[in-house]
Amino acid sequence: MRTMLFAGAIVCCSLPVFALDSNNTCNVELNGNMQLENHVLAATLDNDTRMTIDQDKTLYIDGIALTLNTEQQHWVNNYYDGINQAVPQAAAIATDAIALASTALNEVFTELLDSDNTALTDLSEKLRNLDQQIQYNFYADNGDIRLHSESFKNGEFFGDQWEAQFEDAIEDLVTDSVGHLMVAIGTQLMFSDGDMGEFEQKMERFGEQMEQKVEYQASALEEKADALCSTLAQVDFAETKLQQIKQLAGLDVIQVHDQPQRM
Repeated sequence: MRTMLFAGAIVCCSLPVFALDSNNTCNVELNGNMQLENHVLAATLDNDTRMTIDQDKTLYIDGIALTLNTEQQHWVNNYYDGINQAVPQAAAIATDAIALASTALNEVFTELLDSDNTALTDLSEKLRNLDQQIQYNFYADNGDIRLHSESFKNGEFFGDQWEAQFEDAIEDLVTDSVGHLMVAIGTQLMFSDGDMGEFEQKMERFGEQMEQKVEYQASALEEKADALCSTLAQVDFAETKLQQIKQLAGLDVIQVHDQPQRM
C-alpha cells in the first residue's frame, strides 16, 4: 500500500512541472490567435488586423510591410526569435515530464507486480500517444517548429486536455491494478512470515531510491521550466514594446504571470 501511495505522490509532483504551474515557474496564457508555420509568425489582433513576421524579420500589417526604426526592429527580432526559442523548450519540458512519470510509475509498479502487467503496458501506450499529440502541436512533419494557439485549450500554454489525459491514464492504472497489488502485498508478507515491519523497511528503502532518482530528474525539469519562463517573459516584454507601434496597439497575445520580466 505504501507503494501505491508513493506512486500517487510521484504523479502529484510531476503534474505541476508538466502544467508549468508550480511556485518556481510561471503561468502563461495565450490570448487571441497566433500561428507559427513555415517560419512565418502571424497573429490576429482584436480589430481583425493581421500581423505577420517572416523569416527575414520583416513586419507586415495586413500584407503591407512597415518601415521601422532601429529600436522597433530590435523588438520585432526579439519577439520572433523568442517565440521560435520557446516552442522547442516547451515541447522538451512536456516530453521529459511524461518520460519521468512513465519511468517512475513503471519502476514502482514493477517492484510489486511484473513488467508484463497489462495495466502497465496500457499506461505506457497511453503516455506514448500523449507524447505524440504534444509533438504534433509543436512540430510539423518535416521537423520545423510550429505553434497554433487554438490548439491550447483555455489559452494555456500546456493545454488542460493533456493534463486531463495524463491523470486519466494514471487513474486507469491504479484502478486496474488494485487487485493485483493486494495479492502482491499479501505474497510479500507471506515470504516475510507476516512481518509487516520487514515489508515496510523494504518498501522504505525502495522509496528512498526512487525519490533520489525522481528528484534528480525533476530538478533538471525545473531548470528547463525556469528557462522557458524567462524566454516567454522576454517575449511578453517585447510584445509590450511592439504595442508602441500604432498598428500594433492591440497586440497582446502572450501574457506571463508570476515571473519578473527581464531583458
